Amino acid sequence: MKFLKNIILLLLVVFIIAAVYLATLDGSYEVSRTRLIKADQEVVFNDLNDYRNWKDWGPWYEQDSTIRVQYADNTIGEGGAYTWTSEVEGGGSIKTVEVVKPEQIKQEIIFETPFGDMKSDIYWNLNKQGLDTELTWGMKGELPFFSRFMASGMEDQLGPMLERGLELFDDNIQRKLKIYSIDSVGVVDFSGGFYLYLSTSSRIDQMNPKLEGMMQKIEKFVSDNRIRVTGSPYTIYHKFDQENGTTMFSVAYPIQERIITTDSDILTGFMERGTYLKTVLKGSYNNLEEAWQRAMFDAANLKDHVLEDGGEPFEIYVNSPENTPDPSKLITEIYIPVQMR
Repeated sequence: MKFLKNIILLLLVVFIIAAVYLATLDGSYEVSRTRLIKADQEVVFNDLNDYRNWKDWGPWYEQDSTIRVQYADNTIGEGGAYTWTSEVEGGGSIKTVEVVKPEQIKQEIIFETPFGDMKSDIYWNLNKQGLDTELTWGMKGELPFFSRFMASGMEDQLGPMLERGLELFDDNIQRKLKIYSIDSVGVVDFSGGFYLYLSTSSRIDQMNPKLEGMMQKIEKFVSDNRIRVTGSPYTIYHKFDQENGTTMFSVAYPIQERIITTDSDILTGFMERGTYLKTVLKGSYNNLEEAWQRAMFDAANLKDHVLEDGGEPFEIYVNSPENTPDPSKLITEIYIPVQMR
């Protein structure tokens, strides 16, 4: 009996010493990693802000094939949530508690453990770096009293997972940005109409910056003079000499009626109604060359129509990077003039 008392006393002393030691420890932790993502800030934000996208890059899926996810009715923005179960790591839940679009997302994650639920805070900080995004993923919290000794090891435990997650997220974003499609609509009747335009000649490899500058100039003219446009801007190709690498083109905005412009190199033109082969590119402008090649091939192989001699093809920009930052969602319509055989 005395022996048992001594054992109990010894265990009590050990417990007290351990408790005193744990009381001296700081149980708080914070671990974060940062990666530069070559994508627009809004694109990165929108992908992160929906939990349904996480299945495409979550690093935990590499280590645990038994994870099963149950999404809440809402998975986007504040209040968005999901829960999971796992035969290996146990279950848990995560919920978005604050969103500052497109700069920050704050979330609360709860891990179910044998010692009770463990709550941590997750944060995503998105800093715009030119056309890219500096993305920081961090996790912080306070370990339960009897787990405080583990706080010093959280950097080694969480750091590699955050790093791998950012790598997988980056790879997934880059894949999504490269998605594109080219569809031939067929021969259509285009109504034409009045348009404001600027014209220039250029080397083909210097065309894009010139086109952007011309478009901005017409946009300003339209805004300053309160002119109502009736559709999306487009580029008319008067000449396109691939052999010599030169082109002559006009940037145009459709308008309702003829406008007499003075003291400006912006003029009013008129496009006659005509028949065109229409091709639609959905995706980055980097795929325009392939889209034009496909369109020209299809136009040259029409059964009932031939290319119109001297006709001027054009491309319409249904949306733009200013209002559609995800390049995979850009829509460009290509029109090649054709006539009956």
